[in-house]
Amino acid sequence: MAPLALDAVLLDAAARHPDRPLYAFAELDRPVTYAEFAELAGRGAAVLAAHGIGRGDRIAVWSENSLAWLTLLAAAAWRGAALVTLHPGLTGAELAEAVARARPRRLFVAGRIRDRDAVAEANAALTGAPYAPDGIHLLGDDGGRQALAGLPGWADPTPEPVGDADAVLNIQFTSGSTGPAKMVTLSGRNLVRNAQWTAQAAGLHAGDVLASPLPLAHAAGLSSGAVLALVTGALWVSTRRFRSETVLDLIERHRCTVLQAVPTMATMIADRVQAEPRRWDISSLRVGFLGGAPCPPALRERTVRVLGLDRAAVIYGQTEAGPTISVDPGDGSCAPVGLTVGRIVPDLDAVVVQPGTRHPVPSGEAGELLVRGESVTSGYLDDPAATAAALTDDGWLRTGDLGALSSERVFTLTGRVKELIIRGGENVSPAEVEAVLCEHDTVGQACVLGVPSARWGEEVGALLIAAPGARLDIDDVLAAVAGRLARHKLPTRVRVVADLPLLPSGKVDRRAALTLFEGEN
Repeated sequence: MAPLALDAVLLDAAARHPDRPLYAFAELDRPVTYAEFAELAGRGAAVLAAHGIGRGDRIAVWSENSLAWLTLLAAAAWRGAALVTLHPGLTGAELAEAVARARPRRLFVAGRIRDRDAVAEANAALTGAPYAPDGIHLLGDDGGRQALAGLPGWADPTPEPVGDADAVLNIQFTSGSTGPAKMVTLSGRNLVRNAQWTAQAAGLHAGDVLASPLPLAHAAGLSSGAVLALVTGALWVSTRRFRSETVLDLIERHRCTVLQAVPTMATMIADRVQAEPRRWDISSLRVGFLGGAPCPPALRERTVRVLGLDRAAVIYGQTEAGPTISVDPGDGSCAPVGLTVGRIVPDLDAVVVQPGTRHPVPSGEAGELLVRGESVTSGYLDDPAATAAALTDDGWLRTGDLGALSSERVFTLTGRVKELIIRGGENVSPAEVEAVLCEHDTVGQACVLGVPSARWGEEVGALLIAAPGARLDIDDVLAAVAGRLARHKLPTRVRVVADLPLLPSGKVDRRAALTLFEGEN
């Protein structure tokens, strides 16, 4: 039986394919092979052992994407410990709060993060803070093969790997777009199973080369990206942080076959290609691998057309599910492309119920989606109340997402329970309105949300971004969509904006977006 503990998966793959390339970064001269990465993981485990890190302990990493980040994750698995992901965009105050909540024993920090002196900021933020780790350790400047070499324990004998698939391995902070961020616990089993199912559903395999600028501090970049490469044999190519030009350079350099991105990133990359169509050779690309936020059909079609893709696979999920829940591979097998978020991944149980209950609704009718399986979290760290609210006693995760499930397990997403707009007693799904707005030629992106109204309780508000080179006229857009949407679904508060406020995950920060309507009548 194939191993499910991350350290065991790595050692098994390294024994079978020692010279196969596994991870590449823009900052490294060549990809790291399975054998090299297994050696680095063992060295990292020796470092953790020298600092007293073992079963049930936590470490935290504050760094942009790097080989060192992945080495510490594998080292944590080797020791039966958990790695707390800290997004590189955190302020000092946010860092101190996250560390106080997660309580890691050791904090590993890159020398510089986004041109900031990260070590100085970490020391300043944690001096006198409610909680501080036993030590703060500086990673080597390049974040590469020697990033941990200066730390005590690097040259010590390699400890025995724990090989525990069910120990908490990763602690992810949720985006917190509608409330305070929670700390999702994910085991090796959760991550590996998610990666296996996602690759199978999306049609990705050992011959693929994935260009992925997604942050490792989020489940999509980690589990559906870096871990997916580990379990399939694909090469995962990344960079410290997202820049359209850097990603295109990497695609050309490594002959990447797959682009993994959130829709916002895909739009920016397509913009660069459209602006300079002859600058990069991206003819090796065949698949777009999009997720992390709603992907309207118009955006998906443009990505395929501008980047010359065979298809665009769309992933739907959430951190608590590991994160993938469903995949539309973009080959027409899940109804017309763009009308659903695909088929529930293999071996993940799914049911749609009346919101807030356990009562299933008939096939094809809308309700709240519940899922259960080996990729689903066991709960939130130190938050039994939130865990009890999200997980039933028999392991079902209440996703909070609304939609309909067909008899063939194809899911049509209509919105979030918490994001549902209730206008004068009528329910409006933001996702539905956004998809219709984005079909207009002049609309590049749309964010629909409920704006408080004395008369209606909520009104339908829309923030629109013009498509590249287009002049967006609000009246023209509303006239065009009037025939597609019921009267109560039509936006009555509309603004054209240059960009949308984003969370570190790349999702729209809906609370911040709502403030853009403040001061208007």
